[in-house]
Amino acid sequence: MKRLLIRSTAAFAMLLATLLAPAAQAQSWALQPGSTLGFSTTFEGARFSGQFRQFSAVIAFDPAHPQTCTLQASIQLASANTDNADRDKMLPTTDFFDVAHFPQAHYQGGQCQPDGPAGSYRAQGTLTLRGVSKPVPLSLHFSMRGKSALLTLDATVPRLAFEVGSGQWASASAIGLDVAVHGILKLAPGG
Repeated sequence: MKRLLIRSTAAFAMLLATLLAPAAQAQSWALQPGSTLGFSTTFEGARFSGQFRQFSAVIAFDPAHPQTCTLQASIQLASANTDNADRDKMLPTTDFFDVAHFPQAHYQGGQCQPDGPAGSYRAQGTLTLRGVSKPVPLSLHFSMRGKSALLTLDATVPRLAFEVGSGQWASASAIGLDVAVHGILKLAPGG
């Protein structure tokens, strides 16, 4: 009886040590100059693209433990630029981003899982835009560059789900219903 108790106590101690051990933590990365965040869709059937010139991101990612990733971004919506003066004047208005009431969009994601070729992942996350929060998954590609890293991301945002371009702009013949988002994030350790 005493022998069984010792084994049970040892097993319990091992289980407790496992449960109390710190979880694997992903490497923190700091966004570097030269990072870009762009978008594209169509206007009256013609494709156009633009960039958000001001955004920030907090990223934790370890390719050995991708499930521990965290991705957070804040985007200054007034910084959207498409190199078209008329379109750029419209984007901040209530018909589109309504920057007077919603100056930023936010993304929070994680749960990265391998998806396709080496270095490719899929992350789950939530985009908050114009006060509306909806799931928007990201396709990611992470690659090391010496001590630095490069993270590319792609997503498809259904604009009407976030009330962007409603009213006279709600038709797909006016503006494409899906907006492709593409980011190239240059990263350095830290953050």
